Amino acid sequence: MTRKLTRALGAVLLLLPGALAQEQAPPTPKTRLVVASEPAEASVFLRTVDADGSDRETFLGTTPAARPLELDLERSGPAEVVVFKQGYVCKIEPLRLLPGGTAHLEVRLAPDVEVPRGLRLKDTEPFVQGPEQFDELFVGVLFNVVRFYVEEQHPLRLIERATATLVEILDAVRAREKLLRRELSPEARLRYYGDEVDLRAYPRLSWAREREAEGIRRYTLRAGKLALTGTTDDSDLESYLRMLHRVYAFLKFRWDADHHLSDAILARCAIEGLLAALDDEHTHFLTPAEVRQMSSENEGSFGGVGIVVSGRGGALRVVAPMEGTPAQAAGILAGDRIVAIDGLPTARLGLREAVRLMRGPVGSRVVLTLRRGGRDLVVPLERADIRLKFTATRMLGADVGYLRITSFMNEHLSEKVAADIAALRKRGARALVIDLRNDPGGLLVQAHRIADLFVPSGRIVSTRTRLPEESRNLLADPKTPKVRMPLAVLINEGSASASEILAGTLQEHGLATVVGERSFGKGSVQRVFALEPFGCALALTVATYHLPSGRTPHKRGIAPDVEVRLTEEERLAVAERTNYTRDEGLAEDRQVRAALEVLRKRLAAAATSGE
Repeated sequence: MTRKLTRALGAVLLLLPGALAQEQAPPTPKTRLVVASEPAEASVFLRTVDADGSDRETFLGTTPAARPLELDLERSGPAEVVVFKQGYVCKIEPLRLLPGGTAHLEVRLAPDVEVPRGLRLKDTEPFVQGPEQFDELFVGVLFNVVRFYVEEQHPLRLIERATATLVEILDAVRAREKLLRRELSPEARLRYYGDEVDLRAYPRLSWAREREAEGIRRYTLRAGKLALTGTTDDSDLESYLRMLHRVYAFLKFRWDADHHLSDAILARCAIEGLLAALDDEHTHFLTPAEVRQMSSENEGSFGGVGIVVSGRGGALRVVAPMEGTPAQAAGILAGDRIVAIDGLPTARLGLREAVRLMRGPVGSRVVLTLRRGGRDLVVPLERADIRLKFTATRMLGADVGYLRITSFMNEHLSEKVAADIAALRKRGARALVIDLRNDPGGLLVQAHRIADLFVPSGRIVSTRTRLPEESRNLLADPKTPKVRMPLAVLINEGSASASEILAGTLQEHGLATVVGERSFGKGSVQRVFALEPFGCALALTVATYHLPSGRTPHKRGIAPDVEVRLTEEERLAVAERTNYTRDEGLAEDRQVRAALEVLRKRLAAAATSGE
């Protein structure tokens, strides 16, 4: 009886406010923060320092167009309000948060300076040294473009664009550094924008061209009191190369008084200008570091954080974190938007440049700013050795195998696919679903070899160039052991290049039913030209590829035999399903179910006919 009474009294005491022990302490007054920005719709963050000395940035909201952003904060002490907007320099305002007080901020953001091609010049490897090597490398790139590019290019136009862009990039870097160092403290400038070559003390560059006579044009490069003039003759290629060389020498030996510009920086700017004239997102100049990175990727590993990303719609988004990587350990989720890398806003970066910035030596650090559900998170990561998985398999029921291929960028992919199919057949697979959705493609030779596992004879793919001797017909090898089983291939708008070759070839040979939505439509072929002795390379569009019928999917895509259109929510679920995540939801995937229905009918028909 006594024990029951004690327990009952204890329960009552727990329910009483303060448990009769002491009165509740009054709540700490909140701090009122009011922020207005010009222009509006800017992201507002609060930067504070935790007790352990680590920085913390908390997303507070976006400034409305008609009124200030008003917030009640449960924080006090010193802090910084950081205001970001795409296309503008961020603004940082230090303040002290006082309980019960109000802080008013009115922020005017300065327009940022766009650097052509999104180049960063700092830490460029010295792959070129001296005027002779500058000329040699540039002429090597020019020769390959004029000789092999899929569309005919006039060398004078390319040199013209290279020269103008060289000047534009350097002047934009100069102007931007001047702006950033005026608007931000050195520490903030480094934190949010990274380091860059400091050209702000140099005079402004201006480049002009004027027609003097038929085929003769004058060029003028001015930098304060310095000037360079000369003429080009449209009938004389050497006059254009001489113009570029003179501009290089002017910038290197007269404008760059403090010797900030290496020959490699100048060469890179000029080459990027040449490639800009092509307006081809698939043609790239590769520095020695990028060549090494490409080689390691083809072997299946690289130093990075372990996320699959997409750049569609102009936003850099996480498709999925890879299992067992720093990104997964840090809690990065599929669908997170990457808004900055080491403080550099990704809105100004192409997908290739953003990926390059996230990769680096194992053990080095990178900081990602992620936007998730209306708030921003700052995530520091230490790069690790990332091992790529290009395929994933599972059984769909007792007799249908499933093979996902996410990229053709591996020199041993066809061997892995053959081994995966053999393993599925041992598990009882009598039919196969090949999932190529969101596969951006890769090596043409791997698309040919994988198709050759199925195609008994005839043409698999052909490439066509401006040069008949460079065009190729890739055929099936009758000696290759063939996989003979009902096939269904899944494609969507993210299936491109090599994945379209495989899907289209199997479709045209009548070996597979293609299910899903129309593919991306990339029918161009890139070839990598080594630029020796500099260690650089040029990934150049040299051909278009054509399916066995002669048609090309370029800008048209592959049309499925069975169209199954997904909702936006379903498309996101497909994108989140990678080789690094479990296949939850695969059974509910309507495109997979449609492929299964096709294969079940094929298997049933084969059983009825006694095949």
